[in-house]
Amino acid sequence: MNLFYPSHDIALANGIRHFNPPKAALRLQEDLAWLEDIFAPDGSQPWGWDWDTREYLAKERHIKRSLLPSDDQLEQLRQLSSRRTLIGLLQGLHYRGKMPEYLTSEEEVLRYLEQNDAQGNNFVLKTPWSSSGRGLIRSSVTPRESMIRQAHVAIQKMGGIMGEPWLDKKQDFALLFYVHRNHISFLGYSYFENDTNGTYRQGFLLSNADIERRLTTGSPLTLDTLHQVRQDAIQFLTECFSPFFGLPWEVGYVGIDMMTLPDPQQPWACCELNLRCTMGVVARLWADRHLEAGQSGRFFISPMTEDGHFHAEFVIDSPCPE
Repeated sequence: MNLFYPSHDIALANGIRHFNPPKAALRLQEDLAWLEDIFAPDGSQPWGWDWDTREYLAKERHIKRSLLPSDDQLEQLRQLSSRRTLIGLLQGLHYRGKMPEYLTSEEEVLRYLEQNDAQGNNFVLKTPWSSSGRGLIRSSVTPRESMIRQAHVAIQKMGGIMGEPWLDKKQDFALLFYVHRNHISFLGYSYFENDTNGTYRQGFLLSNADIERRLTTGSPLTLDTLHQVRQDAIQFLTECFSPFFGLPWEVGYVGIDMMTLPDPQQPWACCELNLRCTMGVVARLWADRHLEAGQSGRFFISPMTEDGHFHAEFVIDSPCPE
């Protein structure tokens, strides 16, 4: 293992104790280990905090355990990583759309399905922890019996499952932050595309100003609203992470996955809080360090190729493609 640990979210889903990642995840970890030089150039900041990462730092990097998170602190971070936190986040950002629900029994799941079916709503069930689009059960493509069965498994293993409306998004983006030992700083934005399974495939290497322009041009989302959401997010995150201020270790990278919407009354939504580095952070940091004025580019990650490997590449395009 190294500081690039793409199995982090799967580790959280399995609890904070050690588990064996799938072979594909191990291959991704090996093939893209060089990304560590971008998000952890001094070799200190992990991809995310989990039990495996702490043990690796203690045993392989010989960092004193007193300088690393305790079991209780790891569990607190794990709970904050749950999609259940999205409810409080949306409230903190003054979201006016239909709120998600956290369902903890089969009866609640049945009520949620019946209510939304009766209203003709498309919706999605999401397990509290998952990665790369896994754990998402869409009402438009999944038979109800299968939804109930999968929800039952999630409740048994993870304590609950999220029920959320399916939104007509225009563009994926994210707000990126860093949680220091005593404050939170805004790193910038990521602007990206996922494949049909929700897996990150392409990030756009753009200045923050260019991303703001793209998000607000021809959209009901205004720059003032975007900046207000950003400020509200910092306040919410400060409340979440203030118990971790003053410790000998840092929480590190945090991202809020968002989307623009065509609704003038509610032109944005957020769908996830990531307590880890993300590919969006990698793209943001690389762009900030390497792009010159007026340049833009793309950050590609390939699916597993025929030879069983993954590839990533930074490509500079000029002039900036629209």
